[in-house]
Amino acid sequence: MDVQLANIWVAAGIILGFEVTWFTWRISREVKMAGKRERTWLPPADIVNLIAMVVIAIGVFILPILGLIDIDLVKRLFALAVLIFVGYPFALAGHYQLFSAKRKEKQTRCSSQERIVLLVIAALTVIYIVLWAIIG
Repeated sequence: MDVQLANIWVAAGIILGFEVTWFTWRISREVKMAGKRERTWLPPADIVNLIAMVVIAIGVFILPILGLIDIDLVKRLFALAVLIFVGYPFALAGHYQLFSAKRKEKQTRCSSQERIVLLVIAALTVIYIVLWAIIG
């Protein structure tokens, strides 16, 4: 299938909009927590979202506009960003320990459930990059 850069930009723009919206929601939640004088932080799940946003912004929009990469690399970077982004809701659910009905551990910067999801995302990312390098 012949995918044009414009098609990728449309899809990437929509995904980037979702990422920004979710990140804005998380930041507004943390601002409310700070207003109540509660502890605030940026959980690792949000770092996953930020990484996907950077890959899209730089790899899908900026580098092709500058003529520094070709359409094949843009496709691969877009797929990488989508792979990382798809893991974000699972990591966030893990952060809030929503994968079990059992008694939850004390709220930490990174729950055990979130760690497991982050390891899965990292493993899938490495597998994708290795396959990308082999298949080329």
